[in-house]
Amino acid sequence: MDGVRGTFDTARRGVTGGLSATRRRIPPLDHAIRAYGRYGDDAGDRLAASTTYYAFLSFFPLVAILFAAMGFVVDSRPDLKDEVVKQINAYLPGLADKLNVSNLGTLKVGIGLIGLVGLLLAGLAWISALRDAIRLLWHQDTDAGNLVTRRARDVRVLVGLGLLMVLSLALTSVATSANGVLLRATGTTGSPLAAWSAAVLGLLIALVADVLVFLYLFWRLPRRTSRRAVLRAALLGAAGIEVFKLLGTWLVGKTTSNPMYGTFAVLVGLLIWINIVMRWTLFAAAWAVTAPGSSDVFPSGSAAPMGPRHGLDPVGCHGATKVASDPTTPDRMSQNVGMDGRGRS
Repeated sequence: MDGVRGTFDTARRGVTGGLSATRRRIPPLDHAIRAYGRYGDDAGDRLAASTTYYAFLSFFPLVAILFAAMGFVVDSRPDLKDEVVKQINAYLPGLADKLNVSNLGTLKVGIGLIGLVGLLLAGLAWISALRDAIRLLWHQDTDAGNLVTRRARDVRVLVGLGLLMVLSLALTSVATSANGVLLRATGTTGSPLAAWSAAVLGLLIALVADVLVFLYLFWRLPRRTSRRAVLRAALLGAAGIEVFKLLGTWLVGKTTSNPMYGTFAVLVGLLIWINIVMRWTLFAAAWAVTAPGSSDVFPSGSAAPMGPRHGLDPVGCHGATKVASDPTTPDRMSQNVGMDGRGRS
């Protein structure tokens, strides 16, 4: 019996040592394992479930607000509405033909000022839930001030996301026009090269838009942040979202075609897709506060004062080194400092 136990122990040590050596040789693998460990240790799945719930409830109010604002401001530009519908559908793989987003634009007629305020409050719940989730993963204080301050800040974040969508639309329009001019000048309109260039251009624009969204969220929602860490996380998040768009078409299609869900199939598909996006967003957030060789780096609220070179934990350990027993409790490094050095609650 002792011989069998010794054999198993030897084999386990060999596997563990081999994995540790592999992680040392491949830093991105070590970083991914540590980020996933941070995500799991801080209940990332439950935080994603919470943000999914509020994002699902906020989806229709936010889309209604978008179309209502468009209807009040740009009634003379129906082509703009079509472009917005196209952009939203691009982020709903497998659902664009089942979830008629454009119908929400008809709500403009029946929405007054009070109705807009009600929809706005419903839509802000997602921003608040995502802010708390990111701060918990980053071991930062979740206190965002009183109700008025919190709502005002969430409105600013929401307006910023809206402006990013406008920027994305403008970028898409300019790039598409430039591509068309180039194809006509070279006489390749309608050729396979034209189709290939349009696909590549669309992917690049989508990646730029995704990077901007992740940068904005990881900059505005935490109490303090780091340009370098946020940029790494934004690039990872954007690349992952584009991959999930491709896989999501198949996955969501399987869900919506399942007869078990009946008339709720589209809503279940939307719920699953939002959950995938929220899980990946929080994994990217965990990536920002981990690094090869360390599971707790700045801007984490529990990171060592001297940054990632302090407190490097062994390769085989991926749990975060917490200064405080409660990850929501601010430590001496959890100061209210943003990327620009100014305070933020």
